[in-house]
Amino acid sequence: MNLLEVKDTALSFMKPAKAEVLKWYRGQFSIDLKADESPVTIADRKAEEILRKKISRYFPEHGIIGEEFGNHNEDAEWVWTIDPVDGTRSFIRGLPLFASMIALLHKGKPVLGIIELPALGETAWAVKGKGAFANGEPLKVSPQPRLKGSFIAVADHYCFRSEKCTFLYNRLNQEAGIVRTYPDAFGHLMAIRGVVDVMVDPLAKIWDYAPCKILVEEAGGRFANFSGNKASIEEGTAVVGNSKIVQQVRKIFAEGSKKTK
Repeated sequence: MNLLEVKDTALSFMKPAKAEVLKWYRGQFSIDLKADESPVTIADRKAEEILRKKISRYFPEHGIIGEEFGNHNEDAEWVWTIDPVDGTRSFIRGLPLFASMIALLHKGKPVLGIIELPALGETAWAVKGKGAFANGEPLKVSPQPRLKGSFIAVADHYCFRSEKCTFLYNRLNQEAGIVRTYPDAFGHLMAIRGVVDVMVDPLAKIWDYAPCKILVEEAGGRFANFSGNKASIEEGTAVVGNSKIVQQVRKIFAEGSKKTK
């Protein structure tokens, strides 16, 4: 399968999904709560429906793992992940920091990923072995060698509280030059772009991490979990960006974990 051709097809899928999301952006709509009490809107559901129909039409043998409508044939050799509106809370408030994301997994590993920032007009993609690009320009992680003086993006503080790792959040604020909350895919993409040095995320799902992993690797950086060596998109934690600082963040987590035991 020619992944560059698949990428072009996938980008064409994103256009009607983006139009659907933007139709509701800063408009009037109801907000429902899912079982985990996270919000969902008509934009989330309609956009995922569009993407699922496109994938099923063009790639009928492929599986799908979607945030809003669950899994279909998820044990297939080729599986798509879909997050139609990543950052639904931002979307609901009218903040432009939400994203739409899809990725293609081959035997469980991302080989193609797309992160789109619809309200900001930015589309980033990566294909295994072919690099990472945003609006036609190559993406490259930052060259910052040390955590001291670095610019760190983090998820919301409640995520660190819920996962019992506020010690990591606190240490980052002590060690880094500046720590900013740039949540969800927006923060990851800023690390992949190299305008922040790493993104530290203690709580997300496979559809959040799959596109980030292939994008950062193709941008010369690293995707890692807080601990272990699997770099799993299903484990739930991620440090994304500059490889040297990723490792320094993991070291802080390891030190803090020992102290809390």
